[in-house]
Amino acid sequence: MTTWRVVDIIQSSADYLSKKGVPNPRLDAEILLGKVIQKERLELYLFFDRPMAKQELDHYREFIRRRGEREPLQHILGETGFMNLILKTGPQALIPRPETEVLVEQAIHMMQGRPARILDIGTGSGCIAIALAADLPDADVQAIDLSEPALSLARENAHLNHTEVSFSVLDIMKQIPDLDERFGLVVSNPPYISPDEKQDLQEEVRDFDPPEALFDDVDGLSFYRRFAEIIPELLEPRGRFLFEFGGNHQEKSVLNIFTEKGYADLEIIQDYNGDPRVISGSFLP
Repeated sequence: MTTWRVVDIIQSSADYLSKKGVPNPRLDAEILLGKVIQKERLELYLFFDRPMAKQELDHYREFIRRRGEREPLQHILGETGFMNLILKTGPQALIPRPETEVLVEQAIHMMQGRPARILDIGTGSGCIAIALAADLPDADVQAIDLSEPALSLARENAHLNHTEVSFSVLDIMKQIPDLDERFGLVVSNPPYISPDEKQDLQEEVRDFDPPEALFDDVDGLSFYRRFAEIIPELLEPRGRFLFEFGGNHQEKSVLNIFTEKGYADLEIIQDYNGDPRVISGSFLP
């Protein structure tokens, strides 16, 4: 019977994933093996000659099979990092992306040191709301989503990260929250992919992320038009908003939507790759 060592199974798996078109095949092979044998990825280099037990091999091969079918790495692992948090992931909600951390960093900078009411629209996994609650302990953070399965995941993530967030079901395209008082900050990473962009998405995104978290069935801009209409009902005077959008091809259109509605202090914020990613502005009645 063949004895598989760590170094052998990594190389074999990386070759297999490469043939399946998986981006970064060796990296994924190493991360998944680390999960199976409970070692950090960099520790694997200290155990290259370690033989693999049959149970470990069976477990690992199932991981590699799933990744070869382009199931996202985060779904297989069941978690991902976001800001300083570890969040559970699954098909219920969009996998948190590094680009969204830019929005959170801006929000923390805006609200640092001041109590505030914050609304996260379309919270999904809860990543934005939970990160804000963790860094802004004096804030009252509320989050809405139209998907109860997504909110269930978000509530679990809030509990795991010891944060207080109020979650509720609401379709922002049809209604707005019942308000006792308005918010100082409204944030969102809404669906902004148009139908004609669907074929350009990676299989991991197109086939595994929930469609309602990805796609605007019109032109990718419906949520920004809606936000521009309802912000006066949500924000307190001089309150601010931060909304993620789809990059260069949407920058001018998104900016025009809010400019035409007379919002002040409009700013486009770049992500870590230097691409326009977040629009910021304020409400001046």
